[in-house]
Amino acid sequence: MVDNSFLPIDFVNRMEQDLGPDLHAFLRSYEEDKISALRFNPIKARSTAAEDMADILTGQVEWSKNGYYYDDVNNRPGVHPYHHAGVYYIQDASAQLPVEMLSPNPGDICLDLCAAPGGKSTQIAGYLMGEGILVSNEPMKNRAKILSENIERLGIKNAVVTSEYPDRLAEQFPEYFDKIMVDAPCSGEGMFRKNHDACNEWSLESVQMCAARQAEILDRAYEMLVPGGRICYSTCTFAKAEDEEAVAAFIERHPDMTLIEERRLWPHIHKGEGHYAALLEKAQVEDFIPNRREYSLKKTSDKMLNDYLTFAKNTLKNPIRDNLLLNGDLLYALPEQCPDFKGLHVLRGGLFLGTLKKNRFEPSHALALALSSEEVINTYDLQSSSSQITDYLKGGSVMADVPDGWVLMTVDGYSIGWGKAVKGQIKNHYPKGLRLLG
Repeated sequence: MVDNSFLPIDFVNRMEQDLGPDLHAFLRSYEEDKISALRFNPIKARSTAAEDMADILTGQVEWSKNGYYYDDVNNRPGVHPYHHAGVYYIQDASAQLPVEMLSPNPGDICLDLCAAPGGKSTQIAGYLMGEGILVSNEPMKNRAKILSENIERLGIKNAVVTSEYPDRLAEQFPEYFDKIMVDAPCSGEGMFRKNHDACNEWSLESVQMCAARQAEILDRAYEMLVPGGRICYSTCTFAKAEDEEAVAAFIERHPDMTLIEERRLWPHIHKGEGHYAALLEKAQVEDFIPNRREYSLKKTSDKMLNDYLTFAKNTLKNPIRDNLLLNGDLLYALPEQCPDFKGLHVLRGGLFLGTLKKNRFEPSHALALALSSEEVINTYDLQSSSSQITDYLKGGSVMADVPDGWVLMTVDGYSIGWGKAVKGQIKNHYPKGLRLLG
């Protein structure tokens, strides 16, 4: 149990005006421990995933079809092999609401405008299930790198990760996207229980500064939305200036936008932190056809790709041959309908397949995580409860009677990385930067 004396007095006074007699229940919620949740990744997770992890799960998140609460006192799912394999994403229950409201369809062209660290982007990708496009954007370069790593970990093939400010994207993609997620930078009031340090950065003035920035971001999102498309705007704050009032002002600036649904999650009512979400729709325009410029891909000769093609023939049951982009010695598979991202700062253009080196091709960790065991000729499975998987994640080799060559390593059937078999020993190719210590 914790107290609530850390809360800024100006914040408490404003909440008293907003909540009236409910203030006491609201403040009591800050004396309770935070509630932890995760969300299964439908791109990889089996339908029985929740049953397989029933020993740590404590119930389903009522507004999230793949979300579950877990016991974080006796369990650490962040170090479980399934986390390394991208089977689930650790995400606050309340933060799972906005994408559920946006509810993209397979084939949609989607944008996550303020995407790091990647919770909502990976949730959108789970709705798309490999069909359509996800442009996942984060203006801050260091945060965009984390976003890209999470896109990779969850085995997402049809995402382009960019690092640009919204005005720059709006110039490139006018009336382009069917669905846009705007999880706007905010004053973070809903995170005070989880992060007491956020209180030190809060002030009434910072709320107004955030509201002004959010208005600009929403206006750029409007410019990129096709007629008939939808925006979900969300924050993790309770400030009406950043939430209800921001949405009302946005509709006043853009009368062709309609508020479809608006929800707020309170920590004293719901199991999760504070969150706000509004679903908005742009009016249809008769006979509108989006002018979507796609990436103009120059064909790369088989001679230049010879080492990759040899790898693909020997390793993959259905070699990836379409939409290949060679950037220096780095090889990517662009998604179908890939937007023209020339001139933008792109961290990941589709699926990174690997690197062409002298007389050989070295497959990427991203490719391993994006493949299933059914797509690879040679696989070797490690049990999640065994010492072998721990040794593998620490960088150890595995003794196994498998044919020489690249081997997809799996944990309980989930792809987790590469190994290379040589005379009965699988040499470890799990990335050094991701390995367990100790």
